[in-house]
Amino acid sequence: MELPDCGLYRTTMAHPDHPEKVPAGRLVHFHNHSHAGKPIVMLPADNTSNTWTFQTGGYLISREGWTRSLKPMKLEGFYLTSEAFQTRTGMLVAPGQMVQLGYNRNAEPLVFFPTRDAGSNSLVFPSKGMKVSDVIYDGLRPVTTRGPYQPDATVN
Repeated sequence: MELPDCGLYRTTMAHPDHPEKVPAGRLVHFHNHSHAGKPIVMLPADNTSNTWTFQTGGYLISREGWTRSLKPMKLEGFYLTSEAFQTRTGMLVAPGQMVQLGYNRNAEPLVFFPTRDAGSNSLVFPSKGMKVSDVIYDGLRPVTTRGPYQPDATVN
């Protein structure tokens, strides 16, 4: 069975064996392996700091065709916008704006805009985000937050 990579996905079809538990249009974490040897999807359990943790148990996948219906989603995390857009409240978002990307249970992308906390010199992301269109979502570019690192001394 040729399987997609492990990661976040949106279901585009209901799970063939558990349609009431895993309907179309849901955020799932897909693993192409499980203790039972079959691929598995897990539903969101809890959201902390705009990032989901997923149920420890899930729903095994026995039909290869269904895995091809899963739509891959970007990793939750920090991104830069690639183009300007206007919010529903009329505010303008400039290109290069840093946002945190998250999702609701229906796998709709949400962006969270930071504010600066001068007292701690930190960026603070709210718990309420804004839904964005596919055009804005597709244009998000990941931000690297690894910080300084020691270069490999063997590089020529």
